[in-house]
Amino acid sequence: MTAEEFKGDILRLQPRLQRIAESIVGDPDSAADAVQEAVIALWKQRSSLQSQDLEKLAPTVVKRRSIDMLRRQHPTVPVDAETLMLTELPSDDSEERYQLARKFVDRLPKRQRDTILMKYENGLSIEEIEKATGMSSTHVYATLSRAYKTLREAIKQYKEELS
Repeated sequence: MTAEEFKGDILRLQPRLQRIAESIVGDPDSAADAVQEAVIALWKQRSSLQSQDLEKLAPTVVKRRSIDMLRRQHPTVPVDAETLMLTELPSDDSEERYQLARKFVDRLPKRQRDTILMKYENGLSIEEIEKATGMSSTHVYATLSRAYKTLREAIKQYKEELS
């Protein structure tokens, strides 16, 4: 496959690859990084590829790069339990903060809310959440990542409204 053929095929596949990566990592910027890593790996193999091979191979490489990216982050918790105050009963002086955090969590989509509550209120590990929900560990991480992002945005918006 020539460089021009590769470029044309990748440009045609790029939106699909971006959607695949984003569905796994849950973040457009990280998804773009995963796609870029995959394209670099495929570029190195381009001399042995045909167009139809690239169309079949590229989504698989992007999936694997996205999963690798999640594993490297394993497990990052941008909104920690202390901030949300979900792992312990609230003390008298933090009741309002606890209720506010619960309100934000309750607004999450059902799957994200259930996953957050399983992790922080029930203290379940990723493996236990995986068994309880039937999701793969990758999907559990992606669901938590989306929930954290939504919570960060809600907290940011709330703080801006107070200012």
